[in-house]
Amino acid sequence: MGARRKARETVLKALYCYEIRNDDQNLAEIFGYCAEGYKLEKNGREFGLNLLRKIIEKLEELDKAIAGHTENWDFSRLAIIDKNILRLGLAEIYYFPDIPKKVAIDEAIELAKTFGSADSSRFVNGILDALGKDL
Repeated sequence: MGARRKARETVLKALYCYEIRNDDQNLAEIFGYCAEGYKLEKNGREFGLNLLRKIIEKLEELDKAIAGHTENWDFSRLAIIDKNILRLGLAEIYYFPDIPKKVAIDEAIELAKTFGSADSSRFVNGILDALGKDL
């Protein structure tokens, strides 16, 4: 598994902890705790922490964009994992121009296959694809 894939999984786990604890004061600590099992190298750790910080910094904007594309489904009812995968993928699309949109979407789909429900990957693909086309 590549360094960025490990970092994305770590970010997803850290976002889950953040959502449960609602503690943005200790983001680096949460990220470090979640990263322990991955043995992330410096580049992966830096990428992951930058991604996590950007997601938290732009959380309201990301959530608003996602909510605008979840027709017939209240944003607050989304599964925590699916919501955080969408946030992660969308943050990469919006704020990390060095990552191709297709790569960001594919990585989010892989996270959804690994951590989400049976329908998560199709849901994530549909929402991120629609959001990506809006750019």
